[in-house]
Amino acid sequence: MRVFPISLLALLAGITHAQQLSEIPQGLRDATPRWHALTGARLVLAPGQVIENGTLVMKDGVIVAAGADVKPPAGARIWALPGRTVYAGFIDAASPLGQGRVDISKAKSLTPGQRWVKADFHQAAALELKADDLKAAREQGFTAALSLPPASGVFRGQSALISLRDGADARSLVLAPDVAQHVAHDYQAFDFESGGRTGVVTYPTSLMGSVALMRQTWLNARWAAGQPPAGERREFNASLAALAPAAAGRQVVIHEALDEQDLPRIARTRDEFGLKVLALGTGHEYRIAARLKALDLPVIVPLAYPPAPEVEQPESALDVPLHQLQHWERAPGDAAALQAAGVTFALSTQGLKDLRRDFWPRLRQAVQRGLAPEAALAALTTTPARLLNQPRLGRLAPGHLAHVVVANGDLFTNDQAEVELAFVDGQPLPTEAWDRFDARGRWTVRPAGGPEQTWQIAGTRTRPTLQVDGKACELQQRGHELLLRWPCEGSERESLRLQGQGANMTGALTLADGRTQAWTAQRVAPHQPPVAAKVNPPPPPAATFPAGVYGRTAPPERPATVLVRNATVWTSAAAGNLTGTDLLVRDGRIAAVGKNLAAPAGAAVIDATGKHVTPGLIDAHSHTAIQRGINEFAHSVTAEVRVGDVVDPTDISLYRQLAGGVTSANLLHGSANAIGGQNQVIKLRWGMDAEAIKFEGAKPGIKFALGENVKRANFPATESDPRYPTTRMGVEQVMRDAFLAAQRYREQRKADPTTRRDLQMDTLVELLEKKRVIHIHSYRADEILMFVALAKEFGLEVATFQHVLEAYKVAPEIASLGAGASGFSDWWAYKVEVQDAIPYNGAMTHKAGVVTSFNSDSDELARRLNTEAAKALRYGGKAWGMTEADALKFVTLNPAKQLRIEARVGSLEVGKDADFVIWSANPLSSAAKAEQTWIDGRRYFDLTEDAQLRERDRVERARLVAAALPERAKAGTPAEGRPASPVTAALDQLDMQRWLHAMNRDRQSYFGGDAWHECTLDAY
Repeated sequence: MRVFPISLLALLAGITHAQQLSEIPQGLRDATPRWHALTGARLVLAPGQVIENGTLVMKDGVIVAAGADVKPPAGARIWALPGRTVYAGFIDAASPLGQGRVDISKAKSLTPGQRWVKADFHQAAALELKADDLKAAREQGFTAALSLPPASGVFRGQSALISLRDGADARSLVLAPDVAQHVAHDYQAFDFESGGRTGVVTYPTSLMGSVALMRQTWLNARWAAGQPPAGERREFNASLAALAPAAAGRQVVIHEALDEQDLPRIARTRDEFGLKVLALGTGHEYRIAARLKALDLPVIVPLAYPPAPEVEQPESALDVPLHQLQHWERAPGDAAALQAAGVTFALSTQGLKDLRRDFWPRLRQAVQRGLAPEAALAALTTTPARLLNQPRLGRLAPGHLAHVVVANGDLFTNDQAEVELAFVDGQPLPTEAWDRFDARGRWTVRPAGGPEQTWQIAGTRTRPTLQVDGKACELQQRGHELLLRWPCEGSERESLRLQGQGANMTGALTLADGRTQAWTAQRVAPHQPPVAAKVNPPPPPAATFPAGVYGRTAPPERPATVLVRNATVWTSAAAGNLTGTDLLVRDGRIAAVGKNLAAPAGAAVIDATGKHVTPGLIDAHSHTAIQRGINEFAHSVTAEVRVGDVVDPTDISLYRQLAGGVTSANLLHGSANAIGGQNQVIKLRWGMDAEAIKFEGAKPGIKFALGENVKRANFPATESDPRYPTTRMGVEQVMRDAFLAAQRYREQRKADPTTRRDLQMDTLVELLEKKRVIHIHSYRADEILMFVALAKEFGLEVATFQHVLEAYKVAPEIASLGAGASGFSDWWAYKVEVQDAIPYNGAMTHKAGVVTSFNSDSDELARRLNTEAAKALRYGGKAWGMTEADALKFVTLNPAKQLRIEARVGSLEVGKDADFVIWSANPLSSAAKAEQTWIDGRRYFDLTEDAQLRERDRVERARLVAAALPERAKAGTPAEGRPASPVTAALDQLDMQRWLHAMNRDRQSYFGGDAWHECTLDAY
């Protein structure tokens, strides 16, 4: 251990003042000595570095010496601290202290950047501090905290690191201004009660829109910081100027996560723009701990654990999803899971309702769940100091700021240990525990003129309990003073006050007539706390992904070789349907299709006698697994938003659709916009993360829309929400204007590469250059003809007309464009613009030479695409030359062609991906069940395994409910009341319907709501 001699003090005193005043003090100057020596204490210099009996010297707010052989200097105030443990002051890496509130402006004239981007906000100049809040934080050991800017907006402003000492002027508490830029994927969610209108509808209204706004803003910040061209001057923007250090990687960016699925999204933004990012977590990080390690993403972890869920009544317990029950059990182990995975993390007090009551019990609970005490200390000291670029905090070392905490025990392992004293900037600030007399032990009490008594005081230092002759007495303590009513029982009792000092107490009993009697007491035996064996809870079962029902502990194994024997194979290729045929799969690809194929050694052999094998079904129009908003409906043109940014692999509909034989899907933006967002093709690889379920190599696409939804027939424009267009004619003009602008933008970028990048224009240029295809929501023939002409004018590649229920009227025109038709099987008359729809539409467009598919546009209908395909035969049949093989292609090869993925999937041909389904019967029969669904040679669904997972989840739910019941009773949590009358029951049901509706609009992770036809029933 290196010791710094006192001879260095003269040198350090002149250069290590913690704070030098910026103004000349008036009147008498404060000359209070600021020289302190803590002696005889256990010094924890840093995690894992301990001196059992050492001395720490501080002068003028700076640590000047620390070690075992340090001598207290003459003139220093000596603090003898035997039996105490001294730590570096804790740093709250994300604190609500000083945080104000700034609502998002609803002024109509503001742009999204002006409304949601407040990067020029400085928390250091807006601190709102309360003395009691500072005191409460110090009592937990915090001496510094990162005060966050107001929690609203996408770019929220810059945080300030503050010192937690008492001070009338908040400016004097600022240790470091503008420590980090704070951002979040904030957006204006849909409001069901107001029909989507919260005064002014403002972009963004979805998570994907928020991501796009954030990406565009970082691009704008880079552009604004660059060398301006010689031509037209650039507009000054204070927020963009404030973002320049962060955009250049010189300032930390703290990104608040919405949930654990947001963390990889945050890492992608970091990598795209070269940012220095910390994630502000939610407590669910354990679910993806290994992924966070791979991403190398540091996380600020809260200690706000959920209470035990309401499970007293069977009907209440059924309302609690399994993943929520699991989170209640696993949340205290969040930090331990991150430590085990090697993830860098700091701790914060975010979300704690009562800091004094909750902080240490929660942290000690984390230690009991496996968090090493040294790791917990690092997460409060050295790690936040490093992550926040504060090299003079987090350690007890010479030159560091005198932020020091003194406790009466090991705070991390001793439930009774308390912080007694904090030094903040060298200023000693005792807590209530410093003056609290420890009255516990056995006492001999001598009342004046009365018999000697024996008292046993037990309990804790903060809440001592008294027993006299085996009877409990009500006892209160204030510092060194004990107060009680004497005698302990009876109606006539008087007030007894005793003052404790060391092993003695003195005081007086005040009689009813006002006279007093002197009392004395002497401790004859120290308190011996009962040694309770700490029983750590048993570890929960292996974690699954997703959490909750049907989750997987690992991806399905992929056998090197699979042979499916003796099935009726529907190839969806030139070979047609083959009876008594084998399918051979090798390394995830189809190796052979034929009769009597030899099984290679070690092959997994499946006897499919009497069964049918088809290609995996493909849904050409889906809104499954899109998180927090399917429409970005504030603007008419939102080509910059990407469904790929918000893919949700936890959506249970993925598993349900696997049970219906679906293996691939085209996730489309909603139909609220003339030019909507970019699509994402996925494979339903249940149990994999968002990136892993994306269909690698699929051609990019985008959603366009025509008709009622775009012109908002059901939501007419208002003065506060005047979005253009409101007519079908206006829809065409919006599209034309956008492509003309894209042409100009392309030429300008070519002529001047310093032209500001525009993500919306970049996407439209991709369309002009046929690097991206269009999927367009459409119904009426006149609008279809309009868009056919527009697409030819601008040379656009149109992959599909979606819904296209009047395609039978204009099929040759659609075919001339090379576009496909993806519609419903037999929907009609559900709104005005589909009144001419007929169920023969699919068969007629197919016969006219248009590549035709049937889609779901629904989480629920997607589970039965095989019977939707059968309707093509029902309404086509002999009259239109439709065969069974043709009908199945409506949900296999044809949608694959429309999505430009037919080289990989859609048919069972050699060299293609092994995406196939084993059916119990003819797949066009309503009696057929998908018994096994395979993707890339892995079995992602199996009826036998499904039954096993159901039983596993039933047992897990029962275990967790049984564990939650005593915790509910212990906490005294009342069960929620049941409806008291038919009227309240009806109102509650209406509230539930409204909530479900809103949740369908704003699907969060683990969405399990009802299916909703986003493009047909409820588009904005």
